Amino acid sequence: MAKISWARVDYRLIHGQVITKWSKIASANQIVIVDDVLGQDEFMASIYKMAAPSGVGVDIKTAADAAAAYKDGTLGTGNIFLLFKDVHAARASHEAGLAFETLQLGGIPAEAGRKVVFPAVALGPSEVEDIRALHDAGVDIQIQVVPEEAGISYEEALKKYES
Repeated sequence: MAKISWARVDYRLIHGQVITKWSKIASANQIVIVDDVLGQDEFMASIYKMAAPSGVGVDIKTAADAAAAYKDGTLGTGNIFLLFKDVHAARASHEAGLAFETLQLGGIPAEAGRKVVFPAVALGPSEVEDIRALHDAGVDIQIQVVPEEAGISYEEALKKYES
């Protein structure tokens, strides 16, 4: 059965930092992208699969499919790096039964209605609702963009959002 070694929200999904840094820190041999749109788009899925580093498999699933695969032991083998395009996908999959203990927020773009709480991480009401629900469910929420720089805690992020 697979071990979830890392779970991260990063709207860019597979990109340089994920490939060269975070996947190595996670000791991941597989990346599972959880996204309801990509999970149903074979063409885009093939592009993301080609972007993966050598020796690291990529699978793309909807939130419901990822949770079902986790519960029945078919999500994969070895160390899995879960990658979510947004916080809502993380919450939906967790509530459906995809068990991860920690969620790192590393790339949520600044858009209308969102407030920057850390460089490259902006939260709006829906993101705050989702991370609060995950936190209340026992998930440790961390905010960190790159491994070389310190991040901030869930509590610090909420203080910045509410100020």
